[in-house]
Amino acid sequence: MAVNGERGLQLNYWKEHSVVLSLEAMMLDSQASKLDEEERPEILSLLPPLKGKSVIELGAGIGRYTAELAKEAEHVLAMDFIESAIKKNEETNSHFKNVKFMCADVTSAELKIEPGSADIVFSNWLLMYLSDEEVVELAKKMVQWVKMGGYIFFRESCFHQSGDHKRKANPTHYRDPSFYIKSCPLFSANVLELM
Repeated sequence: MAVNGERGLQLNYWKEHSVVLSLEAMMLDSQASKLDEEERPEILSLLPPLKGKSVIELGAGIGRYTAELAKEAEHVLAMDFIESAIKKNEETNSHFKNVKFMCADVTSAELKIEPGSADIVFSNWLLMYLSDEEVVELAKKMVQWVKMGGYIFFRESCFHQSGDHKRKANPTHYRDPSFYIKSCPLFSANVLELM
């Protein structure tokens, strides 16, 4: 079955940019290794303690954060909609026996995750690849998946394009951070960690 509309655009965009499964390709930047070295520790420092926790990692890609999450968490569900990327993640991180790898589109109605099954829902640079409506629907799912008192952590590239890779087209949605608060009223103080 053909994928059309927003999902088709995003699928084609990421298939084009995941021919080479490298940090530079995933971050769309020739300086990705240096950027990652600087920002990954900062992002991880913003998370609550992971020890003994269950984590859902959305948009896991090749595993930039998967290993870091798996080192402490009791269980990690690493998910991405690009099959080659999640397979690369699994090849790299299969030695972590507490990680389950899943090729799935977070916008799919067929995606079934047990409500209240995660202490932390984590995503980095995912929501900007969803339409406004898809963001709202995913926010509802994330709130269902996270346990009461848990955390939803997402980080987005707001306002402008990042990375120096050439792109034929750029279907990314750069949004003012206030969009996430206004459009996702289900996020409340006890589950939102907006960075």
